[in-house]
Amino acid sequence: MKKIFSLFILVSMVAPVFAQQPYHYKVDLTKASKNTVQVTLRTPKMSKKEVNFLMPAIIPGTYMLSNFGRFISNLKAYDKKGKELPVAHEKLSNSWKIGKATRLDNVSYTVEDTWHQPFDAGVYPMGGTSIQPGKNFSINAPGFFGYFENMEKAPCELEFVKPQGFYGSSALEVINSSDSSDLFKVKSVYDLYDSPIMYCKPDTASINLGQTKVLVSVYKPDGKKYAGMLASQMKQLLTATQNYLGGKLPIKKYAFLYNFSNKAPMQGALEHNNSSFYAMDNMTEAKMKNTIVSISAHEFFHILTPLSISSKEIKEFNYQQPVLSKHLWLYEGTTEYDAHHLQVLYGLTDYQQFFKTLSKKIATSQSQYIDTLPFTIMSKEVATTYKKQYGNVYEKGALIGACLDIYLLHLSSGKYGLGQLKHDLGIKFGQDKYFDDDRLFDEIAALSFPEVKDFLNKYVAGNTPIPYTEFFAMAGVDYHTRLQRYIYSIGQPGIATMAGNKASVVGVSNLDEVGKKLGYKLMDEIVSLNGQPVTGKDFSEILDRQRAPWKAGDMLTIVVKRRNDAGEMEQKTLTAPVSVKERITETYKMTLMDDKDITPLQRAVRNAWLKNGCS
Repeated sequence: MKKIFSLFILVSMVAPVFAQQPYHYKVDLTKASKNTVQVTLRTPKMSKKEVNFLMPAIIPGTYMLSNFGRFISNLKAYDKKGKELPVAHEKLSNSWKIGKATRLDNVSYTVEDTWHQPFDAGVYPMGGTSIQPGKNFSINAPGFFGYFENMEKAPCELEFVKPQGFYGSSALEVINSSDSSDLFKVKSVYDLYDSPIMYCKPDTASINLGQTKVLVSVYKPDGKKYAGMLASQMKQLLTATQNYLGGKLPIKKYAFLYNFSNKAPMQGALEHNNSSFYAMDNMTEAKMKNTIVSISAHEFFHILTPLSISSKEIKEFNYQQPVLSKHLWLYEGTTEYDAHHLQVLYGLTDYQQFFKTLSKKIATSQSQYIDTLPFTIMSKEVATTYKKQYGNVYEKGALIGACLDIYLLHLSSGKYGLGQLKHDLGIKFGQDKYFDDDRLFDEIAALSFPEVKDFLNKYVAGNTPIPYTEFFAMAGVDYHTRLQRYIYSIGQPGIATMAGNKASVVGVSNLDEVGKKLGYKLMDEIVSLNGQPVTGKDFSEILDRQRAPWKAGDMLTIVVKRRNDAGEMEQKTLTAPVSVKERITETYKMTLMDDKDITPLQRAVRNAWLKNGCS
């Protein structure tokens, strides 16, 4: 689970907002008790005799009912003289009806965090709250701050009294700060809910990307410093992301907020317009390096979708009723695809790894989800009927992005792909606009090619499974879900990759005639095949490519490293003519077609699609 959708206020609405009286929330973190804290709210002036104070039932990106009202208790309302006003509330609901509201001056209530609830409480940790006095306060605003019905566009002020030595990390700019308190201001409740804050003793680092400053903030229970390491790990990827998006980012500040004290089975992140919050377990540094960068790349990409490109359902989100968009394939799917694609496009990984990622997504999508379920229907009903299908947005959703990218490049002879399409959509539907959900396919066709509407209607809005073999072939890539073939054997030894960089013989009990002539020994480390060096990472790829043209009687030469009687490694050359064929079953396999077998159009598409990763 990842994600939270970006929310925006139309520019035309901004000016009158600041004429309204603000919400002024105050939270004294120094007085927090075990997993709870008091919130006070100085309210805007009310014109009605009765008003409804609400906590969100659902927040964008989680696609399930969180019902944050369950975690609010002791809510009281007062006038300016401190006299209590009548409050009516149904247990476990998200609404409080306040009477005599024209006299309302302030509200107070207790917040209980979600991280210390049972794991099945129904709130994703990455969108929840953590109150750990003296250690960490993870403040996802929907779990802390309520709003009055039909007053989501009023400005908000956040005042925090903080423990000594604590720092509040956020993409928000601090209006006023001292050693003991911070004051933040936002334009609306929409912006408030889009702005997580994490308070703890500082472990921060920064990355400068042109005019954009990126903050990396970490909380880890062991107290060691990790922000600098993570920033170093991410800098190359974020620079590539900047290039992928045209060299200039649409934001001035971005914050990665990592909390590594999540004990729930679910781990992950939610992204916002200018930040992303991560609820992770107390993992090792090695695991942090291996997992965090790719996850962070996905979250960072959401500055494009749905930051710049989204429908009304996203930009004016309904926090009480799930009114969702049809286009999760665009918001989440293409974002997941972009996060992997940029890495091969800019040489941060190679095409083999990219192919493995795509193949795994096909296998997962087809085995764990309903492949014939129209993606638009799933998206619209993902919070209710199809909530178990949500994970497919990161599998098939990304594959829709890959196939659409290839198809666009095919139609344009390699000159116009998904990146250019999203750029053009961003210009047409920028921060101050939104598209109509039912017209998105028409808008895309108008910006690109008429044939693309047919693709989207058939494979996104329709129930037809994507013919991956057909689309990958447009890029000179061979793909098959399951294929049996007979190829010449190298002796049928058992081969294993050791630590990813060695191909070693781990089985010799089933050697065929060729294997016996070669004379494999257990733990032989394969150095080269017919003069070409190999590693554990590329052994299979090189072997497949080499033996495709073999004929009976061709000489096979394998150089191995073998431990001698003195315990030292020495090279041995093994030779034998190939003569035996074996049946190979391959599943979910992608390989490059031979250059001599592809057309100029396929070559142009492949060069545009893979670029540095295929060199």
